[in-house]
Amino acid sequence: MVDEKAPPAKQGLHGWRAAAAVFGCGSLAAFGVFGVVVALLSTFLSTVSSGIGGPEQSDAEIGAGAAQTTSPRDEFESDKFDLCRISLPTISGVGLILEDGMDAPVDTAVDGGNPRDGDLVRSGECSGVLNPAASTSTPWEFNFSYRAIIFAPEGSRDEMADAEVDAWRSGAEESVGNFQEGGDLNILDRSYYVYGASVGGGAEYVAVARKRSAVLEFSMSSADENTPAEFSHEVEKFESHLDIALQNLIPR
Repeated sequence: MVDEKAPPAKQGLHGWRAAAAVFGCGSLAAFGVFGVVVALLSTFLSTVSSGIGGPEQSDAEIGAGAAQTTSPRDEFESDKFDLCRISLPTISGVGLILEDGMDAPVDTAVDGGNPRDGDLVRSGECSGVLNPAASTSTPWEFNFSYRAIIFAPEGSRDEMADAEVDAWRSGAEESVGNFQEGGDLNILDRSYYVYGASVGGGAEYVAVARKRSAVLEFSMSSADENTPAEFSHEVEKFESHLDIALQNLIPR
C-alpha cells in the first residue's frame, strides 16, 4: 500500500493573520498619505498668510517704533550732535535745501560763558529754502535754530529748557509781523506755533518745540498766503527723526 503524501502546506499568511496584515498595511499607507496632505496644507496656508499679511511698515512707523526703544547715552558724543549739518540733511520726505558752508555748533556754559565739566550747552542755526507740499509760487524761506542743555551744574535740565520754550515763544510772537494767531502743536514733548502776515504780503510762521532739554525753533515765510495748517504739516515731517536723535544724543 502506497502511503499518500499530505498536501504541501500553503505558504504565506492566512486567515486572521492575513486580514491583520492587510489591515495594518492599509492603515499605515492611509496615515502616510494623510500626513503628506497635512504637511502640504500647512505649508500652503503659511505661504498664503504671509503673503496677505498686513501692509509693510512705513518709514514713519519704523521711526516711531525705534523712538520707543532708544535710550539716552551714558556719555555725550560731541561729534555726533550736530542737528544742522548731520540730522536735518538726512530727514527723508522733506523738500529742504540748506545753504552751503554752515557753521559748526557753538558750545557754552548754561550762563553763556565758556563750557566746563558738568556745564555744557550746545547751540546751532542754519537756513535754506523749503519746497512744501502746499501750492506756492516760490519755495519758502526756512530758518532753524536750537539750544540743547547737555549738562547743567544744578537744577533740572528739562525744567530749564521748559522755561526757555516760554521765552522763545514770546520772542516769536513779537517777531512775526501782523500776528494773527497762535496755539499748541502736537509734536515732541511740548510745542507751540505763531502765525502772521509778512510785511508786503505773504505769511510768516514760527514753531517752538522742546524735546527733553533741547529747544528748537522752525521759522518759515511764504510769498503766498499759506495757512497755518500748511506750515504745521511741514514742521511735523521733522518730528520722527528729531525725536529719536534728541532722545538718544542727549546723555542721561
